[in-house]
Amino acid sequence: MTLADLDVLVVDDHEAMRTLILRVLVRAGVEHVRQAADGAEALAALRERPATLVLADQNMPGMDGLAFITAVRADTTLGAPRIVMISGLTSAEHADAARAAGAHAVLRKPVSPRDLLQAINDLFSV
Repeated sequence: MTLADLDVLVVDDHEAMRTLILRVLVRAGVEHVRQAADGAEALAALRERPATLVLADQNMPGMDGLAFITAVRADTTLGAPRIVMISGLTSAEHADAARAAGAHAVLRKPVSPRDLLQAINDLFSV
């Protein structure tokens, strides 16, 4: 699999963060990137078209990242995307909770392009 093969959904309530992540992905060669501003919007996007990778913020209003991941894992019609939680919450407990909910990796904000791309490479060997 190459970066061009990925279908990525970026979920964050801050438009600037979504834009930053989108730019990093596009510059790295990802051709299919979608955005959602919260967990509910992200679930709707996944129902419309499954993703291979979801990059989700943990701390969002309404449906937060943990509730979103739990909903994705509970709904088998959404496929089984790999999920990376990107969080400003830095405690080990928050990272453990994200992994317990079904996240494959947890990155801390502010996430560097290098760390983001390394996490994707670790998950997909691209």
